[in-house]
Amino acid sequence: MEIYAVVNQKGGVGKSATTKNLAAALAAQGDRVLVVDLDPQGHLSDALGLPEPQPPATLAEAMLGAYTGPLREIIQTHESSGLDVLAWSLDMFLLEPKLYAAQGKEFRLMHLLEQVDDGSYDVCLIDCPPSLAALTDNALVASQRRKGKRSGVFIPVQAEDSSLRALRLLFGQVQSLEHSLRIQVEMIGLVVNLYDKRRGRIVTTTLDALRELPLPILAIIDDRSTIREAWRAHEPVAIYDPTSEAATWYGDLAKALRASR
Repeated sequence: MEIYAVVNQKGGVGKSATTKNLAAALAAQGDRVLVVDLDPQGHLSDALGLPEPQPPATLAEAMLGAYTGPLREIIQTHESSGLDVLAWSLDMFLLEPKLYAAQGKEFRLMHLLEQVDDGSYDVCLIDCPPSLAALTDNALVASQRRKGKRSGVFIPVQAEDSSLRALRLLFGQVQSLEHSLRIQVEMIGLVVNLYDKRRGRIVTTTLDALRELPLPILAIIDDRSTIREAWRAHEPVAIYDPTSEAATWYGDLAKALRASR
């Protein structure tokens, strides 16, 4: 199973939209996909309209060791897309502070996902919180480079100056984690969201600056109402409007990822 973390400590850059729509595009192209909502705000689970799991059978309790049953028991399936999801629950808000007191706190998610790394799934996408703390560290460790399976990090950004500073912080965090835990994390590339060149030079020049980074831009997702409408309808855009430009963009991103295997 390939494991990819969708990471940026900056909020509002489209992490959940990227995770949801890329996952659905991969599923539409034949991959068996597991999605993890690791953000205590639960935007991804809300965007898919999933019911809240109840303790003790929750992702948070499983990461803390309070739930020791099969991970499959807490996986939900989004009906129209066929995505399997480890969904948000209210106890996610207390997970991070509790993790700091836990032994091997950075490896908790990785060990959980090992339970389903048995050929059941081709790809796992992890939607991360807007922070560089213990939960994001868990996602980075889970997506570390492994022999025989590609894994790594997608970075959603917007074409604005603050994204460049956020990227420098993220790169520093990844390097620190690699050094301290002796792991390797592949930076797969950037996904530019909510792009609208009509906003002027700040947008276009920032996109030029992003292109100069030592990371490929994997997709440029324009600001389209279809994406927001699909969010409100609790559907991935590939299901909500499969002939839309947005569905094509995410489909092309999925094709590029599959071709790189």
